[in-house]
Amino acid sequence: MTRHRLHRPPRLCLWLALLTVGPTAGAATLEDALTGALERAGPLEETELPAASSWLSGVPTLSASYVDSQEPLGTDEAEVSLNLPIKSAARRRLDGELEAQASDSAAAAAAYRRWLYAGQVREAAWTHRLAALDLAAARERHSLLAGLNERLGRLADSGAIPRYTALITARSLIDAELAVDEAERALAREATLFQSLTGLSSLPADLAEASPPPTAPDWQRHPALRRLEAARAQEATQLALSAPATASWNLSLIAREFEGPQLTEDQYGLAIEMPLNFLGTQSSSNRSQQSAARRDYLIARDQLWLSLRRQWDTLRAEAAHLERRRALLGEAAVLADRIEAQVTALEASNEIEAELRLQRLLDVLDTRAALARTEALIGRNAAGLRQAAGRPL
Repeated sequence: MTRHRLHRPPRLCLWLALLTVGPTAGAATLEDALTGALERAGPLEETELPAASSWLSGVPTLSASYVDSQEPLGTDEAEVSLNLPIKSAARRRLDGELEAQASDSAAAAAAYRRWLYAGQVREAAWTHRLAALDLAAARERHSLLAGLNERLGRLADSGAIPRYTALITARSLIDAELAVDEAERALAREATLFQSLTGLSSLPADLAEASPPPTAPDWQRHPALRRLEAARAQEATQLALSAPATASWNLSLIAREFEGPQLTEDQYGLAIEMPLNFLGTQSSSNRSQQSAARRDYLIARDQLWLSLRRQWDTLRAEAAHLERRRALLGEAAVLADRIEAQVTALEASNEIEAELRLQRLLDVLDTRAALARTEALIGRNAAGLRQAAGRPL
């Protein structure tokens, strides 16, 4: 009679190997996965906008007029003028600031986008890893039950044990098969989601990141806050450009012709319309817009900071809980190894009932699976802390 035995490396080596081995060989790195996700998302700007004029604040206009005299000795008048809206010194200065802010905003948007997709890649990869661990645990449980079911079935047929013991094992085996089927479906779903996000058919072989988890976030360099600050700077400059103090000059090039019975005369000249900015006139609507924009920005900044801070504090508390859980499960795993050895010894001397043996071996598997899953949860938590602190891949 062949006994069903489980041979495992010491101290959960088989379980913990799943934390560093991906589901398929030749998998990409997390950075490659992020690159694939960004490529699938496409560029932020597809076309380059034309450069703005350094002197003109708008489109030049051309005006023409003709006045026909109804008097016999009257003079007809024709006039053509080219009107050029010229930027004031204040407007040129603000336009220069806006150009620099546009570059800063583009860089902030790119950093924010990379950080955003890094969070999606991290979550998808670690969720897949957890699903793989759940499947491994379900398969090992099924393997144990399958061996016991075959052995106890033979013993029940020979009358060595009650039939109900074999029936209980057979029922547990069906539950284990259902658990394997559900775990396989969950793993396939996570693999599909990862491929849809990154375009890669396999996951990274190693999900560990080189940099240690941050001890505290650097809020000033956080991509989400930088993006908000860049948008606020652009908005403030655009509102300043619409203020009366930055009104443009208007330069007109004029050509006139006077034609009469006795005289024809051509005239050429310039006309300048210059706003008196030194008077400091302020528009009530513009001032109201600037105040409202600043209030909206401060509220948005507070909401974002509180959200990021709450996420950071939650993850820190979770990290402490997981470390404590790992320590306790480590102790439980050592005891589980000793229990398994005792169960095997008692089984050899027929001093333990089959049902009790089954329960004890399943408890051993559950302890090892819980420890392996906790290790993966600690890895996911560390990735979440990097994400909350604003660190991209």
